[in-house]
Amino acid sequence: MFKLLLVDCDFAKGLACACPAEMAIGPGDACMLEIGKVPEIGCVAAPLPGEQRAGRDDLPLVLRRATMQDQARASENQLMARSAARKCREKIAQRNMDMRLVGVRYVFDRSKLTVFFTADGYVDFRDLVQDLASEVRTRVEMRQIGVRDAAGMIGGLAPCGRKLCCSVWMKEFDNINIRMAKAQGLSLNPAVINGMCGRIKCCIRYEYNCYLELGREMPPEGSRVECAGGCGCVMARSVLRRKVKVALDDRRVLDLDARDVRVLASKGGNGLSPAADQAEWTDGKPRTEESHGLR
Repeated sequence: MFKLLLVDCDFAKGLACACPAEMAIGPGDACMLEIGKVPEIGCVAAPLPGEQRAGRDDLPLVLRRATMQDQARASENQLMARSAARKCREKIAQRNMDMRLVGVRYVFDRSKLTVFFTADGYVDFRDLVQDLASEVRTRVEMRQIGVRDAAGMIGGLAPCGRKLCCSVWMKEFDNINIRMAKAQGLSLNPAVINGMCGRIKCCIRYEYNCYLELGREMPPEGSRVECAGGCGCVMARSVLRRKVKVALDDRRVLDLDARDVRVLASKGGNGLSPAADQAEWTDGKPRTEESHGLR
């Protein structure tokens, strides 16, 4: 029988692993894993709730607790990876290659060295691999990643003051487009809506559905409405406060509850402002929404 554990490794957070039910191991314990017949070291984060399983279902397997020797070897691997990274940077600079080194890591038994890099297009790194393999005397694998994955590997602090979501808990990247920022009334200044990776912040998606649902119950900006003070047009709205600012025909401006106005003629039926709808079109053609592409 196997129980399920969440294990944090230096290359993955919250990895679901199978562990023999009789093994005494808990959160905070260092452990040895088998991932695709390759040994790795990690730290147990938490047990996964649920019943025990009869099989491991191709999940990474927790072999045993990590010994002091295992942890010492893992530290040596990190030091050797730093040395390999310096050599790799030097060789990239010598060849004037259009690529940016992000990170280098050894597997636990040092049978393979993985080099992570970003590049705008295809890079012929065959000569670099041969030269680097002769230096480190092990198999070298080059892996091109996207800018979002690179930001997750490097880490850092987001504008909110917390660690980057992609470096702590986020495993997959959902599609994010500019419409999500418009629906939440955010400034479209790249300095505001872009994250450390230079792409639209992933956290913009978190509250998007809430804004969308609440916005559908409110008159869009530019709508012709009627209220107790007369008729006018919606100038602005606060989705979370459930308020709309109405410019009346007699040039008065009122701040009203959304439930106190009645829509006479609506514009932008998707719950977004007319400006947001029109911004989706350029030169009479729909503009392609920005999405992750390479993450």
